[in-house]
Amino acid sequence: MKILITTGIFEPEIGGPAKYTPKLAAKLVERGHTVRVLTYSAQASYAFSSGGGSAFGGDAKYPFTVERVIRSNKFSNYIRFFRATYAAARHADLIYSLDWFSAGLPVALAARLLGKKYVVRVGGGYTWEKYLNDGNPPMTLRDFYAQGKHKRYPIMYRVMTFVFRGAERVVFNSEIQKELYARYYDIAPSHLATIFNPIPRLQFPVLRREPIKEIVFAGRMIVKNNIETLIRAFAASGLSDYTLTLIGDGFITEKMRTLVEDLGVRSVVFLPAMGQEELYERIRNARYVILPSWTDVSPNTACECLALGIPFLITSENYLSFRDQLPLVIDPRSVRDMAEKIRLLSDESVYAEYCEKLRAIQFKNDWDDVCTAHEKLFSSCLA
Repeated sequence: MKILITTGIFEPEIGGPAKYTPKLAAKLVERGHTVRVLTYSAQASYAFSSGGGSAFGGDAKYPFTVERVIRSNKFSNYIRFFRATYAAARHADLIYSLDWFSAGLPVALAARLLGKKYVVRVGGGYTWEKYLNDGNPPMTLRDFYAQGKHKRYPIMYRVMTFVFRGAERVVFNSEIQKELYARYYDIAPSHLATIFNPIPRLQFPVLRREPIKEIVFAGRMIVKNNIETLIRAFAASGLSDYTLTLIGDGFITEKMRTLVEDLGVRSVVFLPAMGQEELYERIRNARYVILPSWTDVSPNTACECLALGIPFLITSENYLSFRDQLPLVIDPRSVRDMAEKIRLLSDESVYAEYCEKLRAIQFKNDWDDVCTAHEKLFSSCLA
């Protein structure tokens, strides 16, 4: 098959689609398919070598073609992405979009004009995240839809409905979100599919020694990730001999620094975003990684921690395929609950039992499985 994959972000940027796209594309190429990736980007290409001070090797390292559309103003972005999609899709059997708005709309329009079939993958909540970033009272993804907050964004709703209804399939990485979107976007069940995120095989050695008294958050510093509640909970836990390390960049970083100062918490450390291997080397001996998000649909960090044997504590509002096997979760709405769970895991016997239960989680779904699922899906769409 000749497959055009479109995405809103791609390496060296950080985010789920930026990590997912190159791995899936490379796997598809391994199996004999021709793949082209079209992405928004900060620059037209990347050509620096992996030995030049960065872990990212540049576009020449990929076994597939990467075409980048430089971001400017939004309207110009859509026009230029549409033109690039139209040109590239003429030679493709199928378009697969890992973005259902900024890339999804140009894809839907180009596909209609060319008579091409396209598939859309949904991995988060675009409208919900905009609602949070606009400064509205935080809430979970489910509450956002249940309370009708998505109706505040009628243009976005109409665009997303247009993109979803024109797609041959709409793919989700969780059953919960699939059911949620089927209800609120009125998508026919026959057009829905689920492909769970992979639990990666060990890609580099992480030798875990005696855990230190450090709790780590690693991710974007944005409202969705609920860092304010985490900081308040850590302060309320009273664990003065522990350190909370926050790794990542984002628009609320300075606000969180101010909050730490206002609360008088000395043992909170801010570090910039890191590459994957550097990150897991840095946190390998942490007590655990904490994921306190208002909602985490299918967080790659949790899957990677599971594969690498690094303990993690995650929000109860997660849509992971193995969520029923998690021994402990935290309520993203409650500083008190989060503080209690943080204190609970400071007890050595409780912590040891918790880690043992995490190690016992059974779920196999590696990149080969994910690639096979995509091949079957694409073939069924083209049949």
